[in-house]
Amino acid sequence: MSFIYLNKNKKTTYTFNFPGKYTVFFNNISGDYKFLIKSKGVDLDILGIIVGKNDNIFNIKTDQIHDAPKSKSNLLVKGILYDKSKFIFRGLIKIEKTGQKTKAYQKNQNLLMSKDAFVDTKPYLEILADDVYCTHGSTTGKIDKDSLYYLNTRSIENKKAEGLIIRGFLNEVLVILKQVASQQEYLLIQKEVINNL
Repeated sequence: MSFIYLNKNKKTTYTFNFPGKYTVFFNNISGDYKFLIKSKGVDLDILGIIVGKNDNIFNIKTDQIHDAPKSKSNLLVKGILYDKSKFIFRGLIKIEKTGQKTKAYQKNQNLLMSKDAFVDTKPYLEILADDVYCTHGSTTGKIDKDSLYYLNTRSIENKKAEGLIIRGFLNEVLVILKQVASQQEYLLIQKEVINNL
């Protein structure tokens, strides 16, 4: 099992030549990243958290390129946008003819915390093989009013209730990171994410 923290690594292209479990994570960065899967048996998770405030602009482009059969990739990016911040996401899954029996997934979920916040997200599929399983999707919305109301009825005021909902929203990513990162790396990432909220 291998963990790669993009914020520290600074590379933009990653090639996976050997089977195994890999996890890549990025937090509040912009860039164009390519993940080239060149071996069967690669199982790659790509995770990201974006927290925009003030007039921050984050622009992320990812390419999941499967050039080998019987491999897997799963991208999950979560965005939380406050104030006038913007998040632009472009995600491509490309399965080459040599990528038969590939499984590839891509999901981008965003919470808008302000009427002036902006998200532009576009997932793409380019499939040249005929025996694959690929899905992609994106959701953008506000905090559910019913969830807030429920917490309010439990004597939790709005600001704290929003914080609980946001942490729950991010928990899907943090749970995976806790399993794959070293304790020191995980605590550092958790601190950075919470400080951004």
